[in-house]
Amino acid sequence: MAIPRDEMMRLVGLFCTVLLLVGACDSKGGSMSSSKNEQFTELAKRPDIEQINGEYERMLEQIRDQLVAEIGITAWVPDENPRRASLCGAEFNDVGGDGEVRLYSSGHSPGNLPDAKWADALKLVESIVGQHGFKLHGAVVDRPGDHEVTFGNDWGAELLFGTAKNTTLSITTGCHLTQEAHQRGTPK
Repeated sequence: MAIPRDEMMRLVGLFCTVLLLVGACDSKGGSMSSSKNEQFTELAKRPDIEQINGEYERMLEQIRDQLVAEIGITAWVPDENPRRASLCGAEFNDVGGDGEVRLYSSGHSPGNLPDAKWADALKLVESIVGQHGFKLHGAVVDRPGDHEVTFGNDWGAELLFGTAKNTTLSITTGCHLTQEAHQRGTPK
């Protein structure tokens, strides 16, 4: 059964109107600008990305230094590109260029951390990251000679610590406003 042309055009028009309305609203029925303001306000309660950058880099340095000094692992070999940045993900997608997520790699410590030292190394890392609001989320991998755990904080940051062929340490921040946006105090 064919739908008459004028009926089809009316349905297409209705469909387009629904799409426009859905696209202009967030999941709570508010407008995009309202959602953008809410997201910006939430992020303004956090340190800006440069402040968190400094804190996390100091934390990673402390972990690396103490793992070498106290656990006896090999000195860290830095990554060629230790930092990467991207826009915020789905939770804060309306803030656009006002927000940023960063990934920091600590490079690697050549060689495997022996199973006999893993528990002490994990305890050391957990102690340091706990001072920065991170909690152990759990093991990603936990088998002889191959361990990886993840820690997270209330701002969506995730720290990975593991050992297999090498020992590795990295962190991905949650979403934070840029320093400029934080100082400006309002969305673009």
